[in-house]
Amino acid sequence: MTPADPVRRGVGVVGGSGYIGGELLRYLSVHPGVELRWVTAHSHRGERVGEVLPNLRGIVDMEFAGLDAAGGRLEEVDVVFVALPHNQSQEVIPRLSQAHPEVVFIDMAGDFRSADRAGYLKYYKTEHTAPEWLPRFVYGFTEFQRRALKGATLIANPGCFATAMLLALAPLARAGKLHGDLCLTGITGSSGSGNRPIQTTHHPERATNVRAYKPLVHQHSLEVEGFLKTLHDGDARLQFVPQSGPIVRGIFVTLFTPQLTPLELLRIYGDAYDSEPLIDVVDGSPELRWVQGTPRSFIGVGGDEERGGVAFSVIDNLGKGAAGQAIQNMTLALGFAEPDGLQWPGGFV
Repeated sequence: MTPADPVRRGVGVVGGSGYIGGELLRYLSVHPGVELRWVTAHSHRGERVGEVLPNLRGIVDMEFAGLDAAGGRLEEVDVVFVALPHNQSQEVIPRLSQAHPEVVFIDMAGDFRSADRAGYLKYYKTEHTAPEWLPRFVYGFTEFQRRALKGATLIANPGCFATAMLLALAPLARAGKLHGDLCLTGITGSSGSGNRPIQTTHHPERATNVRAYKPLVHQHSLEVEGFLKTLHDGDARLQFVPQSGPIVRGIFVTLFTPQLTPLELLRIYGDAYDSEPLIDVVDGSPELRWVQGTPRSFIGVGGDEERGGVAFSVIDNLGKGAAGQAIQNMTLALGFAEPDGLQWPGGFV
């Protein structure tokens, strides 16, 4: 007599037709502990998932529903991923959570990543409509938030650039090594801008081009600075220059640390990540192709013992920078073993 299969937890996805939503569906479709019950997409309501996302044809066999229909089916699920554009989930999650407070909501947008209401207005250019909900969310930077994430029902998934920066910064903050200006630059792929075509993601404009954008005022600075303050009480200030690159997927961040030697960096990052199954620390520069299409991350260290060190952080913006980290946070909230459904190798060429 074979033992019964473990009960699979029900999952819903709000906003499943975009790049992040589609990546969530791809990860969830092979996760051993969950069963996808419904997925919404306002612009594709009634269409088959496999017709809109052909990579999921024959794998996710259902139609996109409307948000109103999903709201009436919350009793079918244990967790809901909300992959809506910024400024929209604050209109949706409080209403649904009040009706079903037992359901875990994981927000993929920037709406609940910081409790700084004034900062939200500054970076997202709109007043927050549910400010009383801001402190109720757990910031889901997984490796440094496991205790807070266990059993959490409201989770704000970090932004992609924020994740890449924090992978390099958080261990240094915890070690008391961050002071003054923190100088970083990062290059990102075009999928980070979503699937609605705009000039800056148009292939002829991007394919052989690199440009900086939002220098020193990128919206992810808000959540990074806010989270770092929970790890140290120093005077560190983020100086971040993002760049758009001629790639579709991936983020490569460089952090300049002239006050630390490469050996010191290797020791700090090794202490932080040697036991992490989805993060590797290497001597030298990692490569973006190692993580593309996966939830994995690499931290690299370079520099000179006299001139100081430099740290490199590489992630897939749709993997660890979005869906992969959200799945990690789901496993903690629901009590699954880590890292169920996430040990995927990257390609090499």
